[in-house]
Amino acid sequence: MTAHLTWSRGGEAELVEIDGDRVRLRSTASSAPGARVEGSLRSTGTAIRLKVARCRLRGPQGPDQPTPAERVYELEGRLIDATREVRAELARLVDTERPS
Repeated sequence: MTAHLTWSRGGEAELVEIDGDRVRLRSTASSAPGARVEGSLRSTGTAIRLKVARCRLRGPQGPDQPTPAERVYELEGRLIDATREVRAELARLVDTERPS
């Protein structure tokens, strides 16, 4: 996982998809639906706020239960107060991660 964001309450996340104000991330920290989470971009320090719509445990899973540090969650949500420039910056991060 290539971390793009650092959460203010601990953990990090990789931006996977952005569509307007809707985003999908892989995160080391979980958040309940309806929660508002804050973080910052690692590259620029730009503040990011997100209202969580969905949170699912994505890995690792299996007979040996993963430790909290190994868990990866998929968060889906909506950006709060994101400017056009911030959305463009996030879109660039997603585009640079896609294989050619």
